[in-house]
Amino acid sequence: MNRGQKKKTSSVALLAWIIVPVLMVFAWKVAILVTLGMLPTLVALVIDRRPEKYAAYCVGGFNLCGLVPWVVKLFVDGQTGLALQHIMTNPFSWLVIYGAAAMGWLVFSWTPELVLRMTAFRDRQEISSLQKRQETLVEEWGPDIIPPRAEEF
Repeated sequence: MNRGQKKKTSSVALLAWIIVPVLMVFAWKVAILVTLGMLPTLVALVIDRRPEKYAAYCVGGFNLCGLVPWVVKLFVDGQTGLALQHIMTNPFSWLVIYGAAAMGWLVFSWTPELVLRMTAFRDRQEISSLQKRQETLVEEWGPDIIPPRAEEF
């Protein structure tokens, strides 16, 4: 880890140590909602063994997108206990929050396969194009331009 990365990490940690207590004191209802809503991201962070934590980024992004409308609703409703209770007891809110996280898991798990298939398709197209180009060159220059294969030696 170089010096710039270490400094960035320490500044993020310092910022978290400042923001989290302030959030817990002044907006504890939001903190409860965010903590419970972001549980799928925490699970992704724990079970992803790669140091880059791609699962946490993918699931966390989707999870946060599903959570933001409810956090905004909580702020608009005045951060009252009743507003938090309404969100927490509404199955639709949890469906949106955890459904978005599930979409993140789907994207995370299906993207490598999709990229692999697209790359294979592109490679087959390239091979076909090169074979047509080779046939054109053979017609133009004759069969002597094709080098002998290694197994023919």
